[in-house]
Amino acid sequence: MEGTKNKILALIVLLIFPVLMATAQKKDLAYYQCAFFESYRNGNMAPWPGLIAEMEKAQPTDLAWQTEMVKAMYGLVGYQIGAGKKDLAKTYVNKADKYLEKMLKDHPDNAQLHSLSGAFYGYKIAFAFYKAPFLGPKSMYHIDKSIELNPSEPMGYIEKGNSLLYRPAAFGGDKMEALVTYRKALKLMEAQNNQKCNWQKMLLRAFILKSLYETKQTTEAKLFIADMQKDYGSMDWIQQFVGAELMDRK
Repeated sequence: MEGTKNKILALIVLLIFPVLMATAQKKDLAYYQCAFFESYRNGNMAPWPGLIAEMEKAQPTDLAWQTEMVKAMYGLVGYQIGAGKKDLAKTYVNKADKYLEKMLKDHPDNAQLHSLSGAFYGYKIAFAFYKAPFLGPKSMYHIDKSIELNPSEPMGYIEKGNSLLYRPAAFGGDKMEALVTYRKALKLMEAQNNQKCNWQKMLLRAFILKSLYETKQTTEAKLFIADMQKDYGSMDWIQQFVGAELMDRK
């Protein structure tokens, strides 16, 4: 009798154990946010395509999940363009386009989605500068729309700052104004303080650092990077991001 009970208990454990393991191993949104953050902080973007693929495979219908996934594509494309891997970057731009088209159709008043759409139009200009007169206004429409819809959302200001930083002065670029806009985005982000692992905040601070060097505010830049290193460690990748020629300039 005792042996039969033990066999039944063993069978129950065998049946329940996989369910418990699957529950324990379920990767929620916070898991992916922290995985992206740790990878970015270490200067290792190699895990990002796999993480994005996992999120796509899960295919939850909630807006927050899909937005985070497209944000990750945004971060990966920026890295790939900087690394000269434009063909790979185009793959993710095309993928993000499909998500954003549907998401904006379903959520036309979502400020984050408009800022992301503006950013991806900016990436398309990086692929073909001759398209700037056509794509530039589309990018700025979505960026301005983002800020109009939600003046407290940092992402619209981040993309406005990017546009000001990377656009030639002859076409309205202004590095000092970009710095002001980035700082506004950072202030808004810090006021919200609603995400444990925020790689976008790290990226925003890197943009501020780059802007400080590009506007020759070297002393402030050195103080700013010291604060960043307190939060993120050595950041061996930061020199490549900002530009060694800027950081080494006396």
